[in-house]
Amino acid sequence: VHQLKIDTSRQMGKLKYIVSYLIPLLAILTFYVTGLHAYIGLFFLYIGIPIIEYLIPPNTYNLERAEKELAKEDLGFDLVLYVLVILQLVVIYLFCIKINDANLALSDIIARTAMLGTVLGSIGINVGHELGHKTNHVIKQIFAQVILTTSFQNHFITYHNGGHHKDVGTPKDLSSAREGDNFYLFAVRSQIGGYFKTWGLESGKLQALGKSPLLNPMIIYSLLPIILTGAIFFFAGQLAAVCYVIGAMYGISILESQNYYSHYGLRRKQLDNGRYERVKPHHSWNSDHILGRIMLFELTRHSDHHHMGAKEYQILDSKSDSPKLPFGYPAMQLLAYFPFLFKPIMKRHLRSYGIG
Repeated sequence: VHQLKIDTSRQMGKLKYIVSYLIPLLAILTFYVTGLHAYIGLFFLYIGIPIIEYLIPPNTYNLERAEKELAKEDLGFDLVLYVLVILQLVVIYLFCIKINDANLALSDIIARTAMLGTVLGSIGINVGHELGHKTNHVIKQIFAQVILTTSFQNHFITYHNGGHHKDVGTPKDLSSAREGDNFYLFAVRSQIGGYFKTWGLESGKLQALGKSPLLNPMIIYSLLPIILTGAIFFFAGQLAAVCYVIGAMYGISILESQNYYSHYGLRRKQLDNGRYERVKPHHSWNSDHILGRIMLFELTRHSDHHHMGAKEYQILDSKSDSPKLPFGYPAMQLLAYFPFLFKPIMKRHLRSYGIG
């Protein structure tokens, strides 16, 4: 009976992540409607989801050891991610076609571009993030690079794995926000600074191996977004290319908003020897709100992810000693875009944990 319960829980565990498919499916719907209907998907994702999350109690349940062993070996959890890579390519193809619909109003173009950006940021970069941590798995690395190319974030894996995870919560990490940081300035610093720092990280690897700097993968990573944009321009036209770049930039802002609030104001102490204390659960903001968890592949259980970056998303744990965000990830993303709301809310929240 106990084994049956575990098997049932495992199957249901896989199925719940299919909810993430709602994002690209809503994007496809957006591409085929006009007027107010074109904003249904955006309204549901940015208003409906945060409200629903607020009303549903957080779920702090952690899998049992036997459940984790089964879930870890279950290829169905990987399949969920692979299908999303294909879905994202379908979304991009349809966007390039439908953005050129005759007599399309400016409001419809805005809705379609915003929805594309939502897919590129919430699905593209998060799926690329999950797959990109599996550095010893060739297929996952290929899928990660494909989907990150569509989001203009090929350098993400190198900086995130070798920079952010190592230096999180310290001045060395450009993706860890200090208390009081303005989101927009932070996003520019994190994105541009992270890009150039990745050149140094890759160069250091080549130097240690005694290889030529001309083999720096950042050369390819820098060319891929240009090649993709050029291909869109050639096959779909100027409007599609311009809107795609705008959508990708918005998608990048979604990534940076997650970077912004996931470590906002949480700093590691510098020790007497100049080094920083080990990364601990209280150096990441967490959320156990169920919708954010399943739509972002447990990224919201951020402390456990930083404890072991390569740990599969389906077995990440809720940490009782980690600070909890005042709202779920979807609501926090919205707040990040409005510093006059975000900062005072987080200031009070930081003080409630005795921080600052």
